[in-house]
Amino acid sequence: MKIAVILTQYKRPYLKKQLESIKSQTLQLHYLIVFQNENHINIESLKQEYKFIHIQNEFNTKYFGRFAFCMNIPADIFIVMDDDIIPGKKYLENVVGECVRLNGIIGGNGRIGYLNTKINKELHYKNANDIGYRQHTKLVDFVGHCWTFKKDWLHYMFAVKPLTYETGEDMHFCYASKVLGGISSYVAKQTNNDEVCDITENKLAIDEHANFRRSGITDLRIEIEKYWINKGLKTIENN
Repeated sequence: MKIAVILTQYKRPYLKKQLESIKSQTLQLHYLIVFQNENHINIESLKQEYKFIHIQNEFNTKYFGRFAFCMNIPADIFIVMDDDIIPGKKYLENVVGECVRLNGIIGGNGRIGYLNTKINKELHYKNANDIGYRQHTKLVDFVGHCWTFKKDWLHYMFAVKPLTYETGEDMHFCYASKVLGGISSYVAKQTNNDEVCDITENKLAIDEHANFRRSGITDLRIEIEKYWINKGLKTIENN
């Protein structure tokens, strides 16, 4: 079983920390790829210090490009990480193990669907599981920030045209896999400091580059869920 990690590089300056954390992982990798959109940060010095495949895109391929690139890598399981994830040394071992055990997509965080948690015109995430330790892996509607999955499921993501390329790759991948392939999504257990990543404390995901800060994104993500409900999606609360 060959394992590949895809690190995302855009405007955040955390790649060196990510590479250091990957270097200390207990799980052996076969491929480590840095997928860079545009050239906002020069990483040439890191290429001399660490061993990885560097994919440089002259234009911004948005959130979906890194998943499309996975099609070209002869690996069996992929871990695609946002640029705000710094995994603990057992994190990859943990999520790959859960992916195989559950035959499901494993995420760094997990959420129950948007529409069923819209209360008094304000959006509330039920069972968001964004922060804190979790003793058990939990079934959710979709996962984000870090996706662990089998390559065999990638074709579900691209079998249906996304409603938008501006956001929602997390929902689109999980919902497509569920509707078309019956593949469920889970937020990974995080029981100690060797298994957690920085998203547990939500330190890096709330800076000025965070997607949620963009105007209209929340409403757009609600429309994405409606898009998939019309295609047959049943969220956890609707089952």
